[in-house]
Amino acid sequence: MTCYKFKRATLPLAVALALGMGITACSDSQNPPAKESPNSRQAAAANPCAAGNPCAAAQTSTNPCAANRSKTNQAAQENKAATSAPKGQPNDRALPFAIEKDWPQTPYGINIPPVVENYSRPSPYIAAGGQLSEGALAELKAQGFRTVVSLLTEEEGVAEEQTEAHEAGLNFYGLGVSTTAPTWDQVQAFAKIASSPANYPILVHCASSNRVGAIWALYRFHMGVPAEIAIEEGRAAGLQTSREGAVREMMGL
Repeated sequence: MTCYKFKRATLPLAVALALGMGITACSDSQNPPAKESPNSRQAAAANPCAAGNPCAAAQTSTNPCAANRSKTNQAAQENKAATSAPKGQPNDRALPFAIEKDWPQTPYGINIPPVVENYSRPSPYIAAGGQLSEGALAELKAQGFRTVVSLLTEEEGVAEEQTEAHEAGLNFYGLGVSTTAPTWDQVQAFAKIASSPANYPILVHCASSNRVGAIWALYRFHMGVPAEIAIEEGRAAGLQTSREGAVREMMGL
């Protein structure tokens, strides 16, 4: 066989052997990792989160970057929990509606004798009404009320009412509203009374419940309820158009 023919015959075999000896990248048995240079060691020490040998097996459990991110997220969650208000602790606005509490509630109108005109129940712990009939305060005590808030003025007999309330064993607060709408000082005084569960159940009343609706709307607005919703609540408690304009003006509407 000539040299030319020998080369042609052996060429496919040489190609096959060369292909058969092909090396897969990153094979531990056929391509041992190169020795780490001093420069690479210094870079790794300076930046522990830098990518290492791409041929090395993934070390998910020893990734210092993953651990640092996890600790950061955990610290953020703990800080958020520490600064958040405790769950189940209602704020002052929610207190008159916190029915999950075991506080005595105001009776429904169907269960109370007709001793309070225009009786309504704007919240589970606060009732609203107008003029009281003779002997009403003793009856309110018998119905479980603890506190009476009167919006009557001195000319309307609030002093006599206070004496009768104390004789009946009731807490009594006089917030005589002599203007079209209560003042902000009166609203704040009512908010303090309404936000104390020790006063529950409360009856707040005037001569017709119109002033009661006005102070209720302003109280709810003062506690953060949107103005239009607060006015609707005030209407349900007795607010009439004769006072609503002044209430709206105080709300900046």
